[in-house]
Amino acid sequence: MIWEFNLKYSVIIPVYNVEKYIDRCLKSVISQNYDDLEIIVIDNGSTDRSGSICDSYANEYANISVYHIEIHGVGPARNFGLSKAKGEFICFVDADDYLVGNLFSDVESQLDPQLDLLVFSYYNSIEKNLLEINRSAKILPAEGKKDKSDFIALFPELCLTDMMYTVWNKIYRREFLEEHQIVFESYELGEDVRFNLNVYQHVNAVFFVKSGYYVYISGRVDSAMGQYNPNRMNYQLEELGKVDQLMTSWNIHDDQFIDRIKTRILMSNIQNISKQKMSL
Repeated sequence: MIWEFNLKYSVIIPVYNVEKYIDRCLKSVISQNYDDLEIIVIDNGSTDRSGSICDSYANEYANISVYHIEIHGVGPARNFGLSKAKGEFICFVDADDYLVGNLFSDVESQLDPQLDLLVFSYYNSIEKNLLEINRSAKILPAEGKKDKSDFIALFPELCLTDMMYTVWNKIYRREFLEEHQIVFESYELGEDVRFNLNVYQHVNAVFFVKSGYYVYISGRVDSAMGQYNPNRMNYQLEELGKVDQLMTSWNIHDDQFIDRIKTRILMSNIQNISKQKMSL
């Protein structure tokens, strides 16, 4: 199959009831001062003003396309975006987060046709009424281009940073995703983890960038990860099993590493429960 690329980047933004945040998110992508990109917005059955805010941006900017689809969840919404994407490289942005700096122009020179994946650092931000209270940087422990064997050797350390599970601090080569038929599965939680594990299984060349370009709004109670879900820990342990399977296939099984991740899963679930306003 021959892929045709008209653009350098496709930015895919799934949207669901984020009227407070979507304006900031779209502005942050538009203000990147980079022309060779398309912005694909998937309004996933929003019942607030999110859809109309997105439409007003599409009316103003020729490179923004908005699709209104029925509610199917964030994974299928991203898959829909992938089916529409024309860019050589794919970037996912969540509608309640935003970009900083000049990501697209800064990393463009690293994105050669042999590179499967680029990973960059980001910021965790805690907000109250859209005002930032605290920001902390999540910096990658590696920098530069790595081949498969370098990546495998770094993998346990990278996993312990919690930066390898999310899709929004990464840029994927579209042809690589299509070649290996990597799409999002439908899960309540953890679509990102499963998607990325499929990527890591096949990846041959990765570039790491220590600069931060993304602001993740941490601890939003109304977000999918912020809400209480009785199956949350089971999903996370299942994901850990898949991480262990992948590492075992690379001959780097490590019981101590697995125990450390289990401890983190337990602590994150205790924290999640403590934040809920629920009866005992």
